[in-house]
Amino acid sequence: MLGSVADDGASDLELLERYRRGDARAMDRLVERHAGAVYAFARRMVGDGPLVEDLVQEVWLKVLRGTSGFDGRSRFTTWLFAVTRNACLDHARRRRRAPVVEEAADAPADGAGVDGLADPSPPVIDRVARRELSGLLEQAVAALPLEQREVFLLREQTDMSFQEISAALGVPRDTVKSRMRYALGHVRRFLRERLGVDVEVPPRGL
Repeated sequence: MLGSVADDGASDLELLERYRRGDARAMDRLVERHAGAVYAFARRMVGDGPLVEDLVQEVWLKVLRGTSGFDGRSRFTTWLFAVTRNACLDHARRRRRAPVVEEAADAPADGAGVDGLADPSPPVIDRVARRELSGLLEQAVAALPLEQREVFLLREQTDMSFQEISAALGVPRDTVKSRMRYALGHVRRFLRERLGVDVEVPPRGL
């Protein structure tokens, strides 16, 4: 576990360039800056358990070994989450858990309108209800097919745009948006079935 490293406000690309020039502390700053998001993404992709820590370590080893191949044409986070996603898929393949998802041509109606998602007003629920909803959201995300889950998590847990997610996953932008529509529809139906009411999924609220 890394100790706290002072962040001087340098961009990810500036820190990466410093690391390439031999400043090891620059990589420490990058790890500290993004470790929480990488861990949360990996945990929700593969589930809780001791293997998550190993998987996250594998991600950062791949980053350390692959910095020379990163050309800077995309954001560092786009590349980082592509590495994280690939490590999760490798893990799933090793455990023979990676499902193949067939998507219909038309998205469900209750998942429409993912472009320009606006933050909804804070839900009027007390702290206990918030904790319950958070737990149900965790279950809903875990129940998503893998291809939808990775898009949902990249969209909701990072600041990546649909275009950046498209680049990270190597699939067309329209496919990313379609998977996001399906994911939102599935999550909303999951919550409706368990709570008996419609619940808006708060963007970037996981």
